[in-house]
Amino acid sequence: MTTPSLRVAELSVIALETSFAAAITIAARTPMLVNGARSARERDEARRMVIEKVEAVIECVGAAQVATMIMWTRIAFGDIRSPNGLAMGFVDIATAAARPVRARVQANANRLVGGV
Repeated sequence: MTTPSLRVAELSVIALETSFAAAITIAARTPMLVNGARSARERDEARRMVIEKVEAVIECVGAAQVATMIMWTRIAFGDIRSPNGLAMGFVDIATAAARPVRARVQANANRLVGGV
């Protein structure tokens, strides 16, 4: 098990990477949204934007639920006994929920910009 500071640092890095990739993705998609999706490729991209949001929510909720069940199991069996342990359990839940988002946003940035 990693130390609390490393677990929090991992969550911070995930948030930072996600924010940069999101900015790249937004910058790549903004012209299409401003001008309207005129071509078939742009319409497909617009549909993809909506569908991937729903998929990302499902993935994040699933990952958070698994992490929550793990935390409650650890509490039930006495592995988590302190407020710090509980706080780290919540960090683990947030990290689990953030990983699928980071993966999707980075994939979008790579696909839209071409190898970022």
